[in-house]
Amino acid sequence: MTNSKIIRNASLVMMFTGLGASSASVVLPLLREQYGLSYDFSGLLLAFLSVGNLAAALMCGFLPRFLGVRRTVLILSLGSMLGYVLMLISGFRPFLLLGFLLVGFGKGTSLNNATVAAGAVSADRTGTVNLLNALFAAGSLAAPVVYLASRSVNWRLPLLILAAGGCVVWLLFNSMRLDTTPSAAREKSDTAFLRDRHFWYSAAFLFGQQCAEISVTGWLVTYFKDQGILTGVFSELTVTVIWTAMLVGRLALAFVIPSASRLYSLTLMSAASLVTYLLMLLSSNGVLALVTLFLFGLSISGAYPTVIARANRSMSNASVGVLLPVGGIGAILMPYITGAVAERIGIRGGMMCSLAALAIMLVFSVLLKRSE
Repeated sequence: MTNSKIIRNASLVMMFTGLGASSASVVLPLLREQYGLSYDFSGLLLAFLSVGNLAAALMCGFLPRFLGVRRTVLILSLGSMLGYVLMLISGFRPFLLLGFLLVGFGKGTSLNNATVAAGAVSADRTGTVNLLNALFAAGSLAAPVVYLASRSVNWRLPLLILAAGGCVVWLLFNSMRLDTTPSAAREKSDTAFLRDRHFWYSAAFLFGQQCAEISVTGWLVTYFKDQGILTGVFSELTVTVIWTAMLVGRLALAFVIPSASRLYSLTLMSAASLVTYLLMLLSSNGVLALVTLFLFGLSISGAYPTVIARANRSMSNASVGVLLPVGGIGAILMPYITGAVAERIGIRGGMMCSLAALAIMLVFSVLLKRSE
């Protein structure tokens, strides 16, 4: 398989992964309605999604030493398909928890291996990683459109479509040139990145970024609907608004903003994310809330792919397998914290928790620039 085909397949993987992973938050209100789920349990479901994401990133870092990359990826990438099948079978709580966990497995596996595969063969790694994540955003913004189009037919149809999308991801990985040889007998991979202060600043930045992005996108529809800011179909489309903004921002970073200024832009992204998110929470008018939401998505859009691409000089399953789980801890904690706080003082109070995560991003973006 040529380098261009590897990048093409990795891009398609990211697009279908965006559709599947982001749809978990889109279908959450549907599951709450059908199965009578509480805020607490809904937050736990989003946390299990992130637990699966983190666990998959860890397993993608060490399982190839015993199974080879190909077997590892083909086993774990089945998660998205199986997870959505479990969600439509029953409202049995353990099934739902396992379903979100498996979707997280699929997401973590796809993000790790598509990023490593395409980044390893690309001349402009930062640009390529931003492009991959732009396609992830494109799949994510399509999620509510697919949901609304299929929901009107039958409430189970969106889950069937998402399960089929997970199958497509597996087929794409199956056609890629992935290493089949277990690597335990090889020379130990370079772990110098673990002693690099810049790498750990990147990990801390990613922790804050994942706290904010995953919690906000996961609770967005519920927040606008329960606060009465937007109702009906308009509340469902808030996910499209934020992912459209992320798509625009990531394409700009991939093709417009010069490579030399991308790390400096992390500080601007962090400051703008903090301000625009606060303005969104203070907005009670639907139009103003959507405008500030778009600006927030635009501000935070390039943070994730840029910090991953610039975290260390080499990009390997080992380094990405450490970086993503550290960020994944934040993605586990904040959605649940948001749900737990919302259960006690209301959804607006829960959403306020992400301001602390955005402040973490700002602090470590400054430290990253100084350590460059």
